[in-house]
Amino acid sequence: IAVLGPLIFVHELGHFLFAKRAGVKVERFSLGFGMPLWRKQWGETEYRISAIPLGGYVKMYGENPDEEETVASPERSFLHQSVWTRIPIVAAGPLFNFFFAILLIAFIHTVGISVGTSVQIGQILEGSAAAEAGLQTGDIVLAFADKPIAQIHELKSEIVASKGRTIHLHIQRGQEALTIPIMPRKDTPSQEWRIGVELRPGDFVMQRSNPLLALGQGCAWTWRLTKLSVVGFGKIISGAIPASEGLAGPIGIARLVRRAADDGWRNLVFFTAAISISLAILNLLPIPVLDGGHLLFFALEIINGAPLSLRKREIAQQVGLLILVSLMIFAAYNDIVKLFSHD
Repeated sequence: IAVLGPLIFVHELGHFLFAKRAGVKVERFSLGFGMPLWRKQWGETEYRISAIPLGGYVKMYGENPDEEETVASPERSFLHQSVWTRIPIVAAGPLFNFFFAILLIAFIHTVGISVGTSVQIGQILEGSAAAEAGLQTGDIVLAFADKPIAQIHELKSEIVASKGRTIHLHIQRGQEALTIPIMPRKDTPSQEWRIGVELRPGDFVMQRSNPLLALGQGCAWTWRLTKLSVVGFGKIISGAIPASEGLAGPIGIARLVRRAADDGWRNLVFFTAAISISLAILNLLPIPVLDGGHLLFFALEIINGAPLSLRKREIAQQVGLLILVSLMIFAAYNDIVKLFSHD
C-alpha cells in the first residue's frame, strides 16, 4: 500500500487535473476499488478511499458511452469534448507516472547515492567465456580496451555492444596488471551478449548532485528503465521470457518491495520509480479499458472522422476486460506458486 498507493494517486491525479483544466466535471476520485472506507464531498467531486487497494479511478461526467445521448450539460461531459481535448486527459495518467519516476530518481541523486569506483569480478559460471579466458573471482576491471570502467552498467553496455566480437579487459589481479581477451556469447533466455560472470561494485563513494543535475539524471534513468521495460514486455509477448517469470501480481510485488526495503530506503525509492514506469507502460498498452485502449479509439476516431459505434465500443470494452482479468488471475496464480515453492 505504501508503494502502490502514491503511484495510483499520481496516476489518477493526472487524469483529474487535466479533466478539470478542460472543464470536464469530475464526479468521483477514488483510491482503490469496491466498498468505500472513507468518502468526502468537496465541491462537485466526491473523494473516496475504497477497500481494494489495487488501483483507482476518476469518474468523469458523461464518460460512459451509454450516457452520451442523455447528458444534461454536454459542455461538461467528457465524451462531448473534442478528440484533441480527450487525448491529453487520458494520456495524463501515464505521463504523471513517468514524471513521478523522474522526481523520485532525482531525489535519490540529490540526497546522495553510493557509487562504485571500480568493477569487481564475482562468481564465474563454469564453462563460460570468462572462465575459458582465465578471469578469476576478485579481479578488478580497470578498463575496456582503452576506455576506463568505473560502473557495472558501463561494462555491461560494452559487452552487449560487442555483439560477440573479442573484447580486451584490462584488469588488476593483486599486484599484477593484465589484459585478457574474451569473446562474449549470446545468452539463450535473454538473447544478450554476456561473458558469464557476476559483476559487483568495488569501493564506494557517496555522490550527491545539485537539483538541476539530479533532474537530468532522473530523466536519463527514467528513459533507460523505460527502454528496458518495453523490451521486457516485448519479450514476454514474444515468448522469449516465460510469462510465469515476467508477470507478478500483488503478492509478487509485495515480495519484491520487501527485498528492496531490506536493501535500504534508497533502493526502495528507486524500485518505486521502476514500478511507476512499468505502471505507465502497462496503461499505455492498446487494450480496451486501459488508457492505451482509449487512445487507440481516439486514433481511429481521427482517422475515420467519427467515433466508433456504441456497439463496437461495448464489445471492445468487454474483450479488454476479459483480457485484463485473465492476466490478473494468471499473475495471482504465479504469485501463489512462487510463494509456496520458495522458503
